[in-house]
Amino acid sequence: MKRAGALCVVGSAFLLVSLVLAQSSKTDSKKSAPPQDYWFTVAASQVWTDTGLDLEAGDRVHVYGTVMACEGPTPSEKAHLPLPSAPGGSLLVKVHGETAPILASPDADLPILDASHLYLGVNGWHCHGTIPAKVHVDWHKRPEDKH
Repeated sequence: MKRAGALCVVGSAFLLVSLVLAQSSKTDSKKSAPPQDYWFTVAASQVWTDTGLDLEAGDRVHVYGTVMACEGPTPSEKAHLPLPSAPGGSLLVKVHGETAPILASPDADLPILDASHLYLGVNGWHCHGTIPAKVHVDWHKRPEDKH
């Protein structure tokens, strides 16, 4: 009789621990993913650099970049830059292929409002070399939960 009671207590304890662990694993998967940093080398010779980062509503992106030395632009060339209001040679960011770029030199903070894809570029065509860029993403969901 004592043995049956002990088995019942052990079985109940095992079941309780299993339920607690199962619940905590469900809760953990709903939490946001830890922030993540990415580094890119943005070539001035390329119009836009595809970062490969797919973003969703609720994500937040912070881009850090510098300004590279460029020839010009002359006042007439400035109108033809991707972002005429920004200095030539500055780092630019876009979250959709066909939207206007945003200045990211020295930095830009972007709340993501809908499904997006991150692109980086250089503001100018008389620029040579590369700009190092850091992208910090605060993921709204864990990347593995996005599928």
